[in-house]
Amino acid sequence: MATAQSSTPSFFNFLKEGLLLPTHNRRLFAAVFAIIVASSSLLLLGNDLAVQPISDEIRIDAMALNGTDPSSPEFLHLIQEIQEDTRKLLITGAVYLLVAVVIGSLIRILLQFAAVATYSGELHTFASLLGKAKAQLKGPLLTLAFVYALEIAYTAFLTVMAGILLTFVVVIKQYLALVFVGALLAIVAVVFLVYFFFVCSLSIIVAVAEPGCHGAGAVGRAWRLMKGKLLRAVVFILVTVVLAAAIWPVYNLAKTCALSNMASGLLLGFLYTILMAAVQVFEVCAMTAFYYECKESTEASATKYIKVSTKEPINV
Repeated sequence: MATAQSSTPSFFNFLKEGLLLPTHNRRLFAAVFAIIVASSSLLLLGNDLAVQPISDEIRIDAMALNGTDPSSPEFLHLIQEIQEDTRKLLITGAVYLLVAVVIGSLIRILLQFAAVATYSGELHTFASLLGKAKAQLKGPLLTLAFVYALEIAYTAFLTVMAGILLTFVVVIKQYLALVFVGALLAIVAVVFLVYFFFVCSLSIIVAVAEPGCHGAGAVGRAWRLMKGKLLRAVVFILVTVVLAAAIWPVYNLAKTCALSNMASGLLLGFLYTILMAAVQVFEVCAMTAFYYECKESTEASATKYIKVSTKEPINV
C-alpha cells in the first residue's frame, strides 16, 4: 500500500500486492469486477451471434468449393457467396472490434482508477470513483490513444520488416548465416515489442496516478521508471501469460460443449469470463503496485543523490 516502508520490498512483492489490493476495498472492486464480467460476457455473446456465424459460413463454403467442379454454375455461386460473406465479415468484424476496444478501454481505465485510488489509501464508493474518473478522464484517454497509435505503428513496422525478411530469405536462402542473423533480429524485435507493450500499459497507470502527466510525457515517464526493473517486468509478463494460457482451455471447452449442449457451453463461457476478469483485475492491481514500487525506488535514489551532493565539499 501507499504507506512507506523503510526496507526495500521483496522481488515478488508487487505480485502479492496485486492479489491483496482488492481486499482493501471489497465493495468497490466487486462492483468493477461485476462490470468487467458483464461487459466481457456481452462481447463474447456478440462475437458468437454476429461474427462467428459469418466466419463459419465462409469456412463451410470454402470446404464445399474444394469439391466443386470449377466449370459448374455452383462453383461461381459459391465464389459469390464467399465474397459477399467476406465483405460482411470485414464490416461486422470492424464494428465489433471498435465496440470492444471502446468498452474495454473505458473499463480498464475505470479499473486503473480503482487500483490507484485504493493503493494510495483512498476509500471510494463506486459512485465517487466514477466522479473522480470522469473529472480526470482526459489525461488517461489521451495517453491511451497515444499508446494505441504507437502500438499500431510498431506492429505495422514489424509486419513490414517480417515481409522483407521473408522475401530476403526466399531470394538468398543459400546464405544461411544471413538467414540466421535475420531470424535473430526478428526475435529481438518481437521481444522488444512485448517490453514496449508493457511500458505502454505502465504509462496509462502513470496518467491515472499523475494527472498532469499524459500522452508522450506519460510514456516517457514510464520508460524512465522501468530503469533497472527489466527482470521484474519479465516476471510480471510471464505470470500474466501463464494465467491467461491456463484458463484458455475453458473457452475452447465452452465452444465445443456449445455444439452439443448449449446450456453447458454458456455456463462454461460465463466461467471463462469470470476467470478472465479475475486475471485482468490482478494484472492491473499488480501493475499499479509495480508502478508505485518503481516510483518510490526512483524517488529514494534521487533523494540519496541529493544528500550525497550536498555533503560534497565546495572548493573556492
